[in-house]
Amino acid sequence: MLVPFLIMLREGIEAALIVGIIASFLRHTGRARLMPAVWAGVFLALGLSLFVGAGLQWMAAEFPQKQQELFEGLVGFIAVGMLTGMVFWMRKASRSIKGELQASVDKALSTSGSASWALIGMVFLAVAREGVESVFFLLAIFQQSSGWSAAAGAFLGVALSVLLGIGLYKGGVRINLRQFFRYTGIFILVVAAGLLAGAVRRLHEAGVWNQLQQVVFDSSGVLPEDSPLGVILGGLLGYMHAPVVGEVLAWALYLAVTLVMFFWPVKAAPAVAGAPAAPSPAAASAAVSAAEPAPRLGPVVLGSVVVFLLGAAAFWQASTAPHASGAAAGSATSADGVPVVTIEINQGTCTPNAVTVPAGKVIFRIVNQSQRALEWEILDGVMVLEERENILPGMTQQLSARLVPGNYEMTCGLLNAARGSLTVTTSDAFKAEAAKPPVTAFLGALAEYQVYMLTETASLQEMVDALQQRLAHPLEAGATSPDGYPADAQQLAALARGQYQKLAPLAVQYGDLNARIDARAADFALRDKDPAFVGLQRIAAGLQAGEAAEQLLPLATSLQQDVQQLAQRLGDAALQPQSIAAAAAKALERASTLIPGEATTPEQGRAVLQFVYGTWAAANKAQQVLGPVLTNANPALNQQLQDSLAKLRQRMEELGVPADDSQVADIAGSALNPVQCQNLAQALYQTSQSMAKVNAALGLQP
Repeated sequence: MLVPFLIMLREGIEAALIVGIIASFLRHTGRARLMPAVWAGVFLALGLSLFVGAGLQWMAAEFPQKQQELFEGLVGFIAVGMLTGMVFWMRKASRSIKGELQASVDKALSTSGSASWALIGMVFLAVAREGVESVFFLLAIFQQSSGWSAAAGAFLGVALSVLLGIGLYKGGVRINLRQFFRYTGIFILVVAAGLLAGAVRRLHEAGVWNQLQQVVFDSSGVLPEDSPLGVILGGLLGYMHAPVVGEVLAWALYLAVTLVMFFWPVKAAPAVAGAPAAPSPAAASAAVSAAEPAPRLGPVVLGSVVVFLLGAAAFWQASTAPHASGAAAGSATSADGVPVVTIEINQGTCTPNAVTVPAGKVIFRIVNQSQRALEWEILDGVMVLEERENILPGMTQQLSARLVPGNYEMTCGLLNAARGSLTVTTSDAFKAEAAKPPVTAFLGALAEYQVYMLTETASLQEMVDALQQRLAHPLEAGATSPDGYPADAQQLAALARGQYQKLAPLAVQYGDLNARIDARAADFALRDKDPAFVGLQRIAAGLQAGEAAEQLLPLATSLQQDVQQLAQRLGDAALQPQSIAAAAAKALERASTLIPGEATTPEQGRAVLQFVYGTWAAANKAQQVLGPVLTNANPALNQQLQDSLAKLRQRMEELGVPADDSQVADIAGSALNPVQCQNLAQALYQTSQSMAKVNAALGLQP
């Protein structure tokens, strides 16, 4: 109970002191009506902190310690700047004589709206700085404590820090205004110096600042930071039991400069002859308060209270819900295969004291077996790579880290204790991650594949238009085709279906259009007699059955409209790098299942070969655009994919498909026996398996 009490007292004391000083200042200057702005800032900061903790808990995520330290460091610098500006404004105001003092205060805060929001912002930063860190500490308490003692200690620490703030407020309103400004100004500068030193430490722990890290002194054996007196001195003066050179310099230089400026004599402005007597402070305050409308802060305060209550409810629900740990007790890996290392800390030693893990993501479970709260760090020289703070006695905290190969150190609770060693070895997963190309490497592939799709779509539109013309105006036998496509409508329909296969990797995602353009008779209850059966295969079946052209012409016209709509959708589609290989692999595998057992007529054989060629062409283009990147990431896989595509092309050439792509429209029709069809299907499937490995090799899938 004592340890969580001291930790929460330490977290809350700085925020409570700053809020107490601001509240006392408002009361002293006759601006107590702005107190709702103070409460709004407090409740908003608390609500935000609680929501952050609850949100991360629900997502089973962690607030990375580096980002947490960076957040606290930046907020610390902002708070130091705001407090310093406030002190020197107070110093300037305190130089005025009685009546002028109140007038200067009123003038500075005369714009009620801006003053209210400034107060809300200052209080919000003061509370949020400590609040975000505190919620993670409280989450650990609620999840790991079997009783109420630890939670009660934490809340007592918060309560005492609030009482200190109230005490400062009550005491501040009883002293002389000029003395109040002077004494609180000095006190705030000392507090701000501690904040500045703490912000410098936070930047170091975030890995941003790693200079001047030599320890100046170590008083942890006499007055540790987590002792009752150490906690109070830390909140009031920024006390650290093992400060480094950078922190001491920041603390000392800040105080040296600001205190000299604070005590530097400033001449009071000369009185103007014949000026009327200045009103008393009370009269001035009353006059201004009466003249100015009270700021409408009711809705803001109410909203902040609602945010706080909702945050508290969310935090309670998240903290009391069952929480799945990274791995079962004694397990060496988590459910998703991430290595889990359990480290017990007792009397300044780590067990195990030497740890070896593979590079990549690792989960560390830190168990505090000592009698005091501690933090655990991974160090690379003086740089803090990862850390977990405020681990209570008997409790466990978890830390996820992504580590690169190298030799590191682990702190074992106390800064002056012997450090453990952490060796990170190269792993296959790390090699794959390191070989992962940047997103910019795919820009050329995306652009080329997009152009390919648009070009092939335009060719499909031309073929469908030509097919419609053949049905509307059939050519005589032996006549020359005016558009360069086969004069025979049935041959042209087979060519168009093969052309559609070049688009199939992306076109099949539009299920409505795919069902109208390339549906099969077997997909309908009445097969080729079903009125819903339309598209290329319906027209081809009708031509083969000898249906009249005027009966098929409406189908061709409808097909033109569907292809036009497909072209529009493909043109508007946002293509992703992972879509190229994934879609090609699916199209290859799907095509392998659609090859018939045999093609008994030359027309059927031609249709099968056109279909296979279109599928091959799309996959070959995917390999061409991704090949340069894949060669760098996994040259063996790139060669395997090329070999699979070459074998598929060889199978087609053996069955009469011309080696010259420009002559594919003139494929000679021939029947295909079961063995030939099976060979084509097998080659398609094998190519799909090679293509399916591409995204993993390129790091384009989790």
